[in-house]
Amino acid sequence: MEMKTKLTFLTKLTAGGLVAMAIALWTQWLSGDPAYPKFPPGPVIFIGVAAIVIFGARWWWTPMMGALIALLVTSGWFARLPQAMLRLNHPNQVGKFAAGIFIGSVLQISSLLLTDIAGLAATVQNFRRAGSVADSARMACRFFGGIFVLMGVLLAVGRLPVDKYHNLMHLLWGAFALGVSFLGTMAARRFCIASGAFYLTLAALGLTIGNPAMSRAWYFGPMLLHTGDHIFHMVLGSIFLAMGLVSGRQWIRHPSQA
Repeated sequence: MEMKTKLTFLTKLTAGGLVAMAIALWTQWLSGDPAYPKFPPGPVIFIGVAAIVIFGARWWWTPMMGALIALLVTSGWFARLPQAMLRLNHPNQVGKFAAGIFIGSVLQISSLLLTDIAGLAATVQNFRRAGSVADSARMACRFFGGIFVLMGVLLAVGRLPVDKYHNLMHLLWGAFALGVSFLGTMAARRFCIASGAFYLTLAALGLTIGNPAMSRAWYFGPMLLHTGDHIFHMVLGSIFLAMGLVSGRQWIRHPSQA
């Protein structure tokens, strides 16, 4: 569903948080943080998503993309909490420029939490302002699929320390989502519902049977998943299940929500 293109304050806040996240990572990279030995592709992705949030304002769900990528990075930040706290408490032990490491770390977690909250709040606000969500599932598959393909390729090309099988799963899912988005609304709805059920099941299994002494580590085939992955899968599954269920709905807006 297309809405008025006027950006709400929460949507602007979401885009601003994404840009701040990019600045935070570049600050840490320029300060010699060993976590970023090469030019980090993450900031490029953040800025790209921020552009989608701004220029895709006619679609009610675009702030959700910002919230999703922020929640992914937030879960990773907390999964590596000891290393993150080292950068906050003893930045002089990390990298070449302690002040830059500290400022970048503070800006990173602050912008992450801001984007998490603002992105979800903006999505709810836009959803309530929309008159219908007829094509939401199809457009969500198209945009989220594109983001996952882009992220998967960048992570593979950049040879970052991520599970290659986990990255491959999301890359293939993104490719399937892109393909389904061109098959029609019903196919996209079914794909979103099936994807939501799959990711929620994956998250529930990981949180239930994962080793509590090792950050809920659990092998799903060749993939090693941890708490951060389980949380991300739970959020992703909830989003896509909701997109599949609400797509095609129409209602009459109250004048105060116009």
